Amino acid sequence: MATRLDMPQLGLTMEKGTILQWLKAEGEKVEKGQPVVLIQTEKVEYEVEATAAGTLLKQAATEGAELPVGAVMGVLGEPGEDVSALLAGAAALGEPRAESREPAVQSREPRAESRVETTTTRAPGERIKISPVARKLAQEQGIDIETLTGTGPEGRIVREDVERAIAGKSREPRAESREEPKVVPESIPLTGIRKVIFDRMGQSWRESARVTLFVDADMTEMVKLRQARGSEWERQFGVKPSYSDLIHLAVARALREERRINCRLDGQSVRIRKEINLAFAIDLGEGLVAAVIKDADRKSLGDLVRAARDLAERARSNRLAPGDMADGTFTVTNLGGFGVEYFTPIINPPQAGILGIGKIMEKPVVLNGGIHIRSMVTLCLVFDHRLIDGAPAAKFLAKVKELLEQPAWIA
Repeated sequence: MATRLDMPQLGLTMEKGTILQWLKAEGEKVEKGQPVVLIQTEKVEYEVEATAAGTLLKQAATEGAELPVGAVMGVLGEPGEDVSALLAGAAALGEPRAESREPAVQSREPRAESRVETTTTRAPGERIKISPVARKLAQEQGIDIETLTGTGPEGRIVREDVERAIAGKSREPRAESREEPKVVPESIPLTGIRKVIFDRMGQSWRESARVTLFVDADMTEMVKLRQARGSEWERQFGVKPSYSDLIHLAVARALREERRINCRLDGQSVRIRKEINLAFAIDLGEGLVAAVIKDADRKSLGDLVRAARDLAERARSNRLAPGDMADGTFTVTNLGGFGVEYFTPIINPPQAGILGIGKIMEKPVVLNGGIHIRSMVTLCLVFDHRLIDGAPAAKFLAKVKELLEQPAWIA
């Protein structure tokens, strides 16, 4: 019996997806659970697996086609089966949009490298077997995959093969050490991650009643604490917490105490969320994603640090799953590492607030009647005044400031 392969819904806000690559050809046998097609949805790439064993009888849409959720992408069944009824209405959806031919850098669902094999034509009848992760890494590092020898199954090139080539390349003598100028594209298509950011930020700007509150927090004691315990934490957690991690911990604690901020618009009501799922922005070069630390207020410092590192590493290696960016209740974004002192971030809908973190800087501060040099940071809370009043927003920001200035509560 023939089975439809439909565009899945991988999140509450997902309305459509784009077919990036067919991993199985028409007429090819497929086992249940094998990936059949790679799709792009919002900020991730995702492998759609076969729900039943059979043969891929029809690819109902071409690579680059954008389909609504629930639309038929292909049909699995037995050779010779009549699938015309299942394909009714699919033909009009099969042509790709012009701009979707150049998908932007995306993140992917985690998957074992040996599951999927992508190929590059080398000569008639000859091809290069390489995993998606290895291919992307090679492209980023300027490695010619034709020079690589694969050590994976059936001679497939895997990530470790590319990493060895990168290591060898770094040991090669260079005539000159000057950096090559960064290539900036003349045109960036509004597709993939760029399109999602375009739509979401535009929606937020048009639909929210934004108010920004600023406060300077004295990070001197937090700096001392990290200097004193950083090595101990690194031995204990396997990684040294950054200032962003410490701020995330403080924000999660403040959200637990000032729960009114942890809300979203739900139809004709304001829904106060019980769970605190802290989203944090990760720069991917051309675009960004907001990965989500679930139940952040219940995590210890070590658990939170490890969760954040795992999400950031998988985001930058294109291995995030849709669930890793879903159901955030509040977002933190930090531009301090770029030297920015303060800024007004845009709310990530349907959330009601976002906290911007600036650079920690030594500044002269009047304290106890005298001028002292202190490590200061500016916190910028942007909230939707339709959903949150000024007083609870101010209380929340004051609580974050208090927790950062008096960090003895950190175990």
